[in-house]
Amino acid sequence: MTRLEIDWPDAGAERARAACGRLEQAGVVLRAIPTSERLAAITGVLEDWTRADSPWRRELAATLVDATPFSAGTIEEGLTSALRAWQPKAFDACARRELAIASDRARLAPFDWTTVLAGGAIPMPTLLTALLPLVLGSPVLLRETRKDPVTAGLIERSIASRDERMAQAFAPFVCDPSDQTALEVILQAPCVVATGSDETMQSIARRLGSGQRFVAYGHRFSIAVLGPALATDDQALSQATTGLALDIARWDQLGCLSPVVVYLVGLEPSARRRIARALDAALARLAESMPRGKLPDAIRVQHANERAEARMRAASGETVLLEGDGHTLVLEEDARPRPAPLHRFLRLHPVDTTDGLLEALRPFDGQLSSVALLGFDDRTDPGGLPLAERLTQIGVSRVASPGTLQTPPIDWPRDGLPLFTPMARFAESISCP
Repeated sequence: MTRLEIDWPDAGAERARAACGRLEQAGVVLRAIPTSERLAAITGVLEDWTRADSPWRRELAATLVDATPFSAGTIEEGLTSALRAWQPKAFDACARRELAIASDRARLAPFDWTTVLAGGAIPMPTLLTALLPLVLGSPVLLRETRKDPVTAGLIERSIASRDERMAQAFAPFVCDPSDQTALEVILQAPCVVATGSDETMQSIARRLGSGQRFVAYGHRFSIAVLGPALATDDQALSQATTGLALDIARWDQLGCLSPVVVYLVGLEPSARRRIARALDAALARLAESMPRGKLPDAIRVQHANERAEARMRAASGETVLLEGDGHTLVLEEDARPRPAPLHRFLRLHPVDTTDGLLEALRPFDGQLSSVALLGFDDRTDPGGLPLAERLTQIGVSRVASPGTLQTPPIDWPRDGLPLFTPMARFAESISCP
């Protein structure tokens, strides 16, 4: 069935049942392959995707241009930089480390099959979460998202190029989001992995039974924090603003790793304005090679409204508005939370101290993913601990340098979770006398 065809009533559910049946049969073959061989095959797939001349990356970049609103330059840079940061050897080492629990007294007991519900238009999370269960010996049904209808098929073909047996245990699946009957079928998987909004995660959780494993990657967002050292260090200022411009422009600021706001800690008003102008210039330079993609109508209206509101406050001296080619920066006068329209719309909030920063972040406890940090001398931090450590204590799972927010290593603890074990189960094995 092509994606242009329309399902008859219950046809989507029948396709789902057929796919699940095939996966259950393929699972027998998959689990007969030694874990070391499965790991070697998937590591090989990652090697194929991450090498500089990867045909899979080139094909994905070409097809995403027509399938998503991102510009060609943004897609090419986003894929290249993200895959460059993925090290297949680190993936292999992470698997061996996490699965070391499978010893004489504990064995890996893979789920019969796993449903992966992709979310969003950025392909990296889809690529990784789709491959992890295969290493564990669990076949994968990958439900595509309308925002990215191409990655799943390329994953299937790239697996087949390495090991046809493992490709048989992978099934891309597409259905209308309103097809609740088909969704009920694929949610019968013993293990369900999903990425999306908190509301979506809650909806899925209500449909699952107590005996099912649910690995939920809900709503998270990232920020940047710049410190007082940038006021006197021109090199650090350039590093921060050039790097942050990349973090913002990559995937048009739509990922969980995209900085939503920048907090300026302990900086005088003149230094804040200097940082804002430098970031504005850096984003303007990127607009040539990575132009912003098409804005949905609702987002275009929201941008216009937020710019108009900021322009009114700027007229009374309360804020600074910088409007560029495809981006908007608003230098605020306080840390009060305001709407974040994304799509290269960024607010910069001043706070006096690191304690003030942590207080400003308190309402977002449990929602922060990563932080880009620069411009601090930890030895003078009045909190008694390095700021990076204090951030991890409030749930931040990664502290990075500006310019690397969107390019984490492949084995980073997404949402604070290990890579493999959330999707695995183990059974104790005791020798009988």
